[in-house]
Amino acid sequence: MNTEDVISLASQYLDDLSGHRFDLLDIARPISVAAAVNLAKVISKLSPLLGNLIEFNTVEFLNKQEIFAPFGEWKRQDPGFPDTVFMGSIQPTPGLEIKAWFPLATEITARFKDSQNHFQFDQT
Repeated sequence: MNTEDVISLASQYLDDLSGHRFDLLDIARPISVAAAVNLAKVISKLSPLLGNLIEFNTVEFLNKQEIFAPFGEWKRQDPGFPDTVFMGSIQPTPGLEIKAWFPLATEITARFKDSQNHFQFDQT
């Protein structure tokens, strides 16, 4: 197994989760229109919390896939880039960047930036 295989397999496992509901947080129906307007103004504040919870769940889910075990283990790195890396015998180290903030974004922006070193060998 090589870096490309690990990323491809992980991506396939994650793609198979399409439609899966992560039971992370429940938000009750606002009690009034004014409460709904206020919630809409601050809903993006949940993004970091939900993003972290999704990252935790992703690592846990991928580590349950037995195919990865002989070669290493998925680990979350915070605040590192990428969000999850596959630590083990495979080089360059495979990684996945999880962009959970997008659905809750209140402004269109791409603020994250990092070294191109994480992309030069297609390991992220």
